[in-house]
Amino acid sequence: MVSELRSDSAHITLYQDPYNKRMRVDDYSGEFAEIIKLIDRAVLPWVEKLIIKSRPEDVTVFQQNGYQQEAVVRKYFAGVDMHFVTRYFSDSRKSNPKDAEEEASINRLFSTVITKSKPVTEEVFHALLEDARDLAQLYKKTFPLYPTPLWDPIHIRKTMIEGTLYVFIRDGVDIVSAASAEVNRKYSNAELTDCATAEEAQGKGYMTKLLKTLELKLHSQNISCLYTIARAESFGMNKAFYQLGYRYGGRMMNNCIIYSGMEDMNVWYKG
Repeated sequence: MVSELRSDSAHITLYQDPYNKRMRVDDYSGEFAEIIKLIDRAVLPWVEKLIIKSRPEDVTVFQQNGYQQEAVVRKYFAGVDMHFVTRYFSDSRKSNPKDAEEEASINRLFSTVITKSKPVTEEVFHALLEDARDLAQLYKKTFPLYPTPLWDPIHIRKTMIEGTLYVFIRDGVDIVSAASAEVNRKYSNAELTDCATAEEAQGKGYMTKLLKTLELKLHSQNISCLYTIARAESFGMNKAFYQLGYRYGGRMMNNCIIYSGMEDMNVWYKG
């Protein structure tokens, strides 16, 4: 749920996410001391993790107020970098025993040779409202858990109306691979997300073609910064973005409930 808090000298835009027990400050303006007060006032008892999309000049001040930097997306704010700074309110959420394993996976990825993906002849479709039910079926089949209700066609239609772009590939009747782009036109950026491929269609290069299609569409709309937040445990998904020229921006610890439970997420960006 998105909401706003204001005072005479400051303003913050909040995303409240009880399912993942986190809250995110997507935007802020005004006097910094008053911004901090508004954020502190907004934190509810169920919040375990607080995420702020910070501008570069504010990172140090946030750190002085108990936050830590976790990741960066270059040129997020219409050409200005964005830093994810975070604060934890739960001891269990402050660390992950898989951290060393995930770091080794990233280092292994950086040592791989970038190769050309094999050509995909299947047609890519830009989703319409009537495709929401088939998209939901793919997501329900692919993800036992997900941070948003993608298995609900009503949710997918709502996001489409709000401006999210979906693309997909069919194998006969069924959608077997899909991805989306959540577009922020105010700051000329887009998050590539909701990437899913049915088990029987994996390894065919579908996701790479979908992501390239989204990139072309977004560039035609003057969206200059592209980024994604991918499961740290999914070597294949991270490899897909690495092969497409995205740069690694850091890891978000215990960021959301997805696939197996509460997982770390890797940030990648291009722009």
